[in-house]
Formats: sequence, structure tokens, C-alpha cells
Amino acid sequence: MWAAVEIVRAAWGRFEAPVALEGLGVGLAVSVTATALNGAWAALLVRAGRQHRSPALVADARHLWADVVTTVGVLAGIGLAAATGWWVLDPLLAIAVAVNVVAVGVRLLRESVAGLMDEAVPPDEMDAIHEAIRTTMGGALEVHALRARHAGRHTFVEFHLVVPGTSTVAESHALCDRLEAAVHATVPESSVTIHVEPEHKGKGHGGVVALGSDVPHTFT
Repeated sequence: MWAAVEIVRAAWGRFEAPVALEGLGVGLAVSVTATALNGAWAALLVRAGRQHRSPALVADARHLWADVVTTVGVLAGIGLAAATGWWVLDPLLAIAVAVNVVAVGVRLLRESVAGLMDEAVPPDEMDAIHEAIRTTMGGALEVHALRARHAGRHTFVEFHLVVPGTSTVAESHALCDRLEAAVHATVPESSVTIHVEPEHKGKGHGGVVALGSDVPHTFT
């Protein structure tokens, strides 16, 4: 944020008294090269951050992207000013770049706070969890109270598994192992908690029942 303030302060002085810039060739070449390298590195960090669900890596990538946008804005301002002779364009674009730096900082702060708090999983990921459980539940009668949430890079999945009254402890344990493996295969960074219940604890819907809303929805 302080960088944005400094950019505006410097740009304001140039805005009141525009100055033509000289000897730009080497400086522009270095800036273009550094910007290209920063852009490539930022893209790699974003991919790694999303793959590993790491807010720190994504934040680093956003920071680099802010540098890239800042440099592109500066280069655009200098180029337009040199082409038109309107040197006032340089400080105007610098102020626009400062606004972008503030916007990126606010977004990074919001995403970092969200990464420290529990978040509901996206609908497509929840559907994948439903499908993994549905196709693996085998002889179980019902799954209900299914909930999933993100906390940082981890996903926590919890549900109740209703089994026939004739099921043994060993059979129920083996089924839980298969269900955990299926969920892990769908959501690698996950922690699965399964509450096994006897037949009379079922809700009478059958299949996989999500009870996260006022009206249960059954997936069969």
C-alpha cells in the first residue's frame, strides 16, 4: 500500500510539471525483460498455489502480477507520452497503476483471511464427493448429514453412515476404509470422519442425503 502512496506522490509532482524523459533505450529494454520473467514466474506460482491450495504461493504470485502490471503501465505511459509529446500521460497512468496496486492488495488481504477461515467447498467439488460416496457405499443403507469444508489447504469431510443391523464391526470398518479411500481419491488433501449408525437411525431417504439446508436433498 505504501508503494501506491509513493507512486501517487511522485506522479502528482510530474502531473503539475510534466518533464520529458531522455535516454530511455537501455532502461526500457531491462524493464521489458524483467517484466517478462516476472510474468512467467507469477504464472508458475499461481498454478502451484492452486494445485497445492496454498494461499502463500497465490499471494506471492499476485504480488508479482502487481509488479508486472505496474511496469506495463509505466512502459505504456512512457511510450504514449513519447509518441504524442503529451508527457502528462506518464503521471496519469502512474496514478492508475497505483490504484491497481491498492486493489490487488485488498484482494490479497481478503483471500488470505478466507484461507485462515473455514469455507464451504465449491458445488462441483461437493458433487464429486457425493458421487464418490454413492458409488462406494455398497451394502450401506444410507449416508446423511454430509458436510464438507475447506480450512487452508485441507478439506474436511464428515457424514453418518447407516448400515444394516446384521453388519459386523469388521464389515462396517472395511466399508469405512473403502469410503475414505474413495473420498481421498476425489479430494487428495482431505480428512474424512464417518459416524457409523445402526439401521433404525436412518432418515428413510436412502442413498446419500445432504442435510446442510432446511430441505434435505437425496442423491441416489
